[in-house]
Amino acid sequence: MQTQKPQGYRLAELPAEPVAEPGCASCLSLAVARRNARSLGDLSAVSDRNVELRAHRAEAH
Repeated sequence: MQTQKPQGYRLAELPAEPVAEPGCASCLSLAVARRNARSLGDLSAVSDRNVELRAHRAEAH
């Protein structure tokens, strides 16, 4: 059996993780939750916290 190389497929770098805005309790809470999730190996929760932090930063800052 022969394997075929995918055509037109390119890997892209992931965007940098959002950072907490200094002095913002909501940002800090999300960043701490992300760190806790990462320490538990729950990368799905890490991704969720990144999405929430990006949304929060777009709305509040």
